[in-house]
Amino acid sequence: MEDIKSRRPVNAADSRSEAGEYHCIDTRIMDRCIEKKDSFIARYDKIVTDYDKIVADLSGNWVGEGARAFIEDARVVRTNITGIADILANMVNVLVDIRAVVGEVDHQLGDMNRNPEGE
Repeated sequence: MEDIKSRRPVNAADSRSEAGEYHCIDTRIMDRCIEKKDSFIARYDKIVTDYDKIVADLSGNWVGEGARAFIEDARVVRTNITGIADILANMVNVLVDIRAVVGEVDHQLGDMNRNPEGE
């Protein structure tokens, strides 16, 4: 978030926007992570696709005991990376929930800054 008048980032120490809204907590990093959810998952999907292609190419061209051992290990690795997209999505969903709570706390802190005596 930027302070509209000065065109500089708003932070906890400098926290009043032009609309008179206080921002006591800097949430820009959380917001950027949330915005990049689809990008994270797309990058993961590309890694898995590339991994599968490399393993398929090697297993199609490599024979012998080393090839069998490689394919076995590759299956174990593939099993272990399966589901990471779901984990990433869950992590971002939790971050969205945290962001909502932090936003509410920020709002309440702003109310307290505007009226510290609670009048």
